[in-house]
Amino acid sequence: MPPEANLQTEPALQFTECVSQNDAVPVDSRQMARRLQELIEQIQNQPNPASRALLQDCLQSLLAFYGEGLSRIVEHLQAADGQDRPVLDRMLQDPAISGLLLIHGLHPMPLETRFHAALEKVRPYMQSHGGNIELLSLENDVARVRLQGTCKSCPSSTITLELAVRQAVEEACPDLLGFEVEGSAASEPVAQP
Repeated sequence: MPPEANLQTEPALQFTECVSQNDAVPVDSRQMARRLQELIEQIQNQPNPASRALLQDCLQSLLAFYGEGLSRIVEHLQAADGQDRPVLDRMLQDPAISGLLLIHGLHPMPLETRFHAALEKVRPYMQSHGGNIELLSLENDVARVRLQGTCKSCPSSTITLELAVRQAVEEACPDLLGFEVEGSAASEPVAQP
């Protein structure tokens, strides 16, 4: 008897049951992303090559299915003669939706635009502490910035301001491959998930 025969499984849900369940509990998209990464690693570690290939094909097909649906939603919103633009704008502010659009290459805002918006979001906080931030370069999906003003003189203040900038950039640009802060102790490229 093959080892797979000893596995006890629950009856499989029908596809429509999987996508229509509504537990009315908000889902943490970061927690879901971590869980998905764990599952992908389990798929990659499957000892049976045929099972591994089947699971990978299933996952790729599911991603393609959702990607096509998202693409059509974005197309409809963009073609709505501006009347649904506020809806699209609100959707782009949602980190889970924005992340899905990035995964599928559908985000309508380029990386540079999102990066500048992240800097503008954090700029008032920087200025309230006597500092500012300057973009030195954004090439090959790696950004280099420089902290400016009196915020550079106090190490703890510099770290606090840098963390605020990093958080704003990570939220807006999860697809950024690296982020360097000139003169910072932590100015090495940071890989993004």
